[in-house]
Amino acid sequence: MAVKDVLRRFLGYRLGGGGFTEMAIPPGWNYRAYLEAYGNIGWLFGAVSLIANSVAASEWSLMRRVKKGEYEEVDEHPMIDLFDHVNPFQTRYQFLQMLETYVELVGEGFVVLNFNRLKQPAEMWLAPPGNMTIIPSAENYISHYEFQRGGSSFRLEIPEVIHIMNPNPANPYRGTGAARSIATDLDSEVYAAKYQNKLFYNDATPRLFLEFPDLPPVEERKRLRDEFTDIHQGWRNAYKPGFLWGGAKANTVSLSAKDMDFAALRNASKKLILGAYHIPESLIGATDVGSRARAEADEYIFGKYTVRPALQRISEALNEQLCPLFDETLEWWFTNPVPEDVERVRQHNREDFRAGIITREEARAAIGMDEDAEGTFLLPFNLTEVPAKHLLGIRKAWAEDRKESYWKAYIAKTEEEEKGFVTSLKKLWTAQKNEVLSNLKDADGVEDALFDVSKAQEKFSKTTEPLIGEIFNRHHEDAQGLVAPDNPHTDTWGLLNTVALAWIRSRSIELAILLNDTSIDILEKTLAEGFELGESIDKLTKRVEVYYGEANRVRSRMVARTETIAASNEGALQGYENLGVEKVEWYAAPDERLCIECNANHTVEFNIKDTHGLIPAHPNCRCVWVPVI
Repeated sequence: MAVKDVLRRFLGYRLGGGGFTEMAIPPGWNYRAYLEAYGNIGWLFGAVSLIANSVAASEWSLMRRVKKGEYEEVDEHPMIDLFDHVNPFQTRYQFLQMLETYVELVGEGFVVLNFNRLKQPAEMWLAPPGNMTIIPSAENYISHYEFQRGGSSFRLEIPEVIHIMNPNPANPYRGTGAARSIATDLDSEVYAAKYQNKLFYNDATPRLFLEFPDLPPVEERKRLRDEFTDIHQGWRNAYKPGFLWGGAKANTVSLSAKDMDFAALRNASKKLILGAYHIPESLIGATDVGSRARAEADEYIFGKYTVRPALQRISEALNEQLCPLFDETLEWWFTNPVPEDVERVRQHNREDFRAGIITREEARAAIGMDEDAEGTFLLPFNLTEVPAKHLLGIRKAWAEDRKESYWKAYIAKTEEEEKGFVTSLKKLWTAQKNEVLSNLKDADGVEDALFDVSKAQEKFSKTTEPLIGEIFNRHHEDAQGLVAPDNPHTDTWGLLNTVALAWIRSRSIELAILLNDTSIDILEKTLAEGFELGESIDKLTKRVEVYYGEANRVRSRMVARTETIAASNEGALQGYENLGVEKVEWYAAPDERLCIECNANHTVEFNIKDTHGLIPAHPNCRCVWVPVI
């Protein structure tokens, strides 16, 4: 059906609320349950509202494509009016906030367009996802949509609905939200909160019992109780000495281990919720912020990996489905929410100036200052003018025979750095093995025996992050010394750089997830086989020891080498970039262990901007980047 045929029908209804249709979502939650959980679970509310508010506060511009690759901003247009006044009862902020809240909780949001008599969208409304049904079509993928409210329903054509969703691999017609992936944990958080609430309000367990060898008469019992209460009850009487006669004993009652476990469970639920929504704990007050660099790194990660994808999802939907209804040359652009790394820009300018790559005037202009300034400047004593011909010595240093020597020295250094990595991994796996073996003693099945994945990932990432950071920083300094060896005052930003911190943190988290997911998969398979065969605890223990023995002997060295090469090359690349190096050369291992894949890239030059993440090319890779100067 052509768009113009669909638009002939003027829509006279308004969508502004309504009931929910119960649409079951495993494990027993439905749309209403997820939306109500938003107001009942504090950490879920904090995570979702932080994302939704960030999306709602975004700035947008309407752009017109003049010709390929060239755009101009549009200041006045009916679509700008539509975006600023979405409907009579919601502001744009509220509209975007609610839209993103739907997407984060249930994975999708439906924008329904109301058209005016000119057959153009005049209002936008949000239909609750639980009220919407998608009718598939064998010819056109989607036939139409149906909106249910109360006992009635009506049909919505494709141009009337903009479906914004987080893809669901199990059902391409509907979206899936982060809340669904942690539904069981949300259940646990609700019940843990209710348990603690009842514990504090309904607990009738006395905290102190007075035990007597014989039962005193009623009057004596009453007198002792009143006397003890008068002397010791209340905060004013705290820590007063007490005395008991006649063989009486005082017995205190404390919280049980079960009661204490619920507090730990709620803390674990918090981490899972924030992890599912990609929110650094410092941004929501769950942990100490720490240094300013750490705070900036967390904001950078949140902006890049959480807010920007959400805005991209909305903008693409509007550009593909809303803009063509007005003008096919129009596009909505959003302001990039990723904060600029101001310190890195300034550091780049300092390094480029000291290395003689840019002039003082160019450095000033790059940070928004006037090129010409009156007065005098304070400069380091060693900054002097150097003729370009004196730099030829650096180029000669990179003759072919010197590259092999550089590679050997580089690999020798990384092999030393691997040792600390290996030791740390062995300790982590040994502790994990002991946890599994301890669980195995009382396990009724595979799930009971496995280690706590969330705690393991946190422990692994906290252990590997400083190791990766130290390697990164050392090779960053080496790279700067290699390119600018005659400048002893070359500053190194290393771990103080926001982008570097973000890379180090992200790498450690990804490594922790990969290692522990692999361990869980292998343990599940081998223990499931053992339980199915009815093996004894001794035989099941042997299976666990065999796996972790292999991990300590083989995996620890492979992981250590791979991560050392990754961190050292990334640190070196960022060091080269700081000094203005534009190209680097892939240098592979010049010995019999050289693989086919790496040999194909050997001595190939790359634009440095395109090299991040290419090395290591595979586990145990030993390739390095050499600067092209």
